[in-house]
Amino acid sequence: MNKSNISWEIVLAGLAFIGIGIYLSNQDSSTPSSEASWQPNREAPSPPPAPSLPGAIVIDLDNLESLQNLENLKNIRNLKNFENLKDLEVELKNIDKLIEKHTQREQVEESLDKNLKQLEAELQKIEDTDFNVKLQNQKVYINKNYNVDESQWTEVSPGVYVFRKSFTTSDIESMDLNLGFGNINIVGSNGEVGEITLRATGDMEDPANFTKQLDIQKNLASPGASFRVASTNKSNISDRINLEATVMLPNATKIMANTSGGHINANNLNNIQNLQTSGGHITLTSIKGETVAKTDGGHITCDRISGNTLLSTGGGHIKVNNPSGSLTAKTGGGHIEIQNASGNVTAKTSGGNISTSVQEVNGPLKFFTSAGNVTLNLPKTIQADLDITGSSVNLSDTFDFSGNKNKGSISGRLNGGGQPVVVSCGYGNVSISTNR
Repeated sequence: MNKSNISWEIVLAGLAFIGIGIYLSNQDSSTPSSEASWQPNREAPSPPPAPSLPGAIVIDLDNLESLQNLENLKNIRNLKNFENLKDLEVELKNIDKLIEKHTQREQVEESLDKNLKQLEAELQKIEDTDFNVKLQNQKVYINKNYNVDESQWTEVSPGVYVFRKSFTTSDIESMDLNLGFGNINIVGSNGEVGEITLRATGDMEDPANFTKQLDIQKNLASPGASFRVASTNKSNISDRINLEATVMLPNATKIMANTSGGHINANNLNNIQNLQTSGGHITLTSIKGETVAKTDGGHITCDRISGNTLLSTGGGHIKVNNPSGSLTAKTGGGHIEIQNASGNVTAKTSGGNISTSVQEVNGPLKFFTSAGNVTLNLPKTIQADLDITGSSVNLSDTFDFSGNKNKGSISGRLNGGGQPVVVSCGYGNVSISTNR
């Protein structure tokens, strides 16, 4: 194990709780943090509230730069012990200096283990629940530990019920997860054992009758596994409780997940993912393969997603960092922001702005908005055929361009021509410049 890599692992393990804060800030608000600068034309619908902490989180150790500054978390109401966490983060930041003094691999691993345990203790201060924090394949896995019996609801604290089911995954190729209401967390791992945890909180006037109001149907022993939760007939339990499902299973499993009224958070998956919610946000991190993510009324946020990806929301914003492959992003009334794209991109919004930076082009780039602006940053050496229209269009003089420029349109070639670059603004301005 490389000593310098270990130092980064320890630092990032100490910063893992920042990822939790980012999750909470995204889920706890009806709009993303970047919305203020976007100045949307109309507000997106407010999704249902999220639980205090998700049941499972993965922090990618190779992506420190994506974690926001700790100061941004001061206003997160769920971080009760912020000052303690801040002190912990400062101490762990300096551990790389301490590691330089270590000469034996055993000493380095001992420091890593010690600080992961320290992180577990700090997480428990935030929420009265035991946590398990482990390092595997350059990722920190944070999971809640519930000491409950298998396949039955258990009251773990006043008003908090937990249902857990473990299962072997050797024969499972796909998982169909369906919640009549509530949030879904999906975490891919490299293990051979899967686990589904349900957590219910809220107004339960008759706890003894609680389990009779939820219908759980499960098939976890075939290639096509399924797990479904719904309210029983004539029950209004969905109006009185918050439900969260956390699923951990091999990252190569095909996933179909659907909820009628909550958020979806998926991490570390690499097969076929079909994720749909009627009223919540969707957050995707470290996703590969074929992905479809749709929400009727929430925002979509992605980081490091590759393959063939379709993102669609009826009334929210879309923000994507570091996509590769083929990306299509559509929203009925929000803004689209795409950063550091590699591959081909199609973005369409009926009433918002589009901001995109492209690092590498492997296919067409197409952007459409009826009543917004488009800002596009391209490689200086891109070989492209331009078809640009808008109320006003501007192309940087740093490009090697040949063709026609007018106030409302540009057509021609960059560096001799190549991939199509199409931009259409009904009532907006277009600005195209080179990457810095």
